[in-house]
Amino acid sequence: VYDFDGEGADGPGIYDDDEDDEEKTKRRRASQQVVSQAHMCRYCNYTTPKRYLLSRHMKSHSEERPHKCSVCERGFKTQASLLNHVNTHTGTKPHQCKYCQASFTTSGELVRHVRYRHTHEKPHKCPDCDYMSVELSKLKRHMRCHTGERPYQCPHCTYASPDTFKLKRHLRIHTGEDSRLK
Repeated sequence: VYDFDGEGADGPGIYDDDEDDEEKTKRRRASQQVVSQAHMCRYCNYTTPKRYLLSRHMKSHSEERPHKCSVCERGFKTQASLLNHVNTHTGTKPHQCKYCQASFTTSGELVRHVRYRHTHEKPHKCPDCDYMSVELSKLKRHMRCHTGERPYQCPHCTYASPDTFKLKRHLRIHTGEDSRLK
C-alpha cells in the first residue's frame, strides 16, 4: 500500500531526489486533479460540469413557457422567472443590494445595479475589439458595428438600422418631425 522507494502508484521515480520541490509540487497537483465530465449544449457553445445546470440552460432554447402569471397570463420558461415577474405586479422588492440600501423587484435589476454602481464589472467582452459591457444586450447591439447587421427596417423606405434609436430618429424624416429643423 505505501511504497517509500519511489516506485509507487504514480510510476517509477515520481518523487526523485533530482527534482526540485517546485517540480514535485506541480507533478503532485497534476496527479490529484480530477477531471469532471463536461455537459455540453447541442444548440450553442454552453458547457457545464453539472447536469442540472445544463438541464436549466436547455430551457433557454425552448419556446415552451409553462409557468403562467395569474395576474396578466404572461408565460415564463422557469418558475424563478415567473416569481421575478410577479414581484413587478406586487411591488415586492426582495433583492437587497449588499453595498447600499437599494432593493429591487428582480434579480436581474439587482445584478445590473451592482455592476453599474458598485463593482463596475463588465463581463461581456467583444471578441473583435476592446469594447466591454455590463449587459449582454448592449454587447449584442455593439457587435452589429462589426457584422454590419441592420435588423430594424423602416416601413416607409429601404433604410435599415442597427438599433431602434437610429430607426426612430430616421422615422422623423417621414413624419416631418425632424427636431434639427426647429
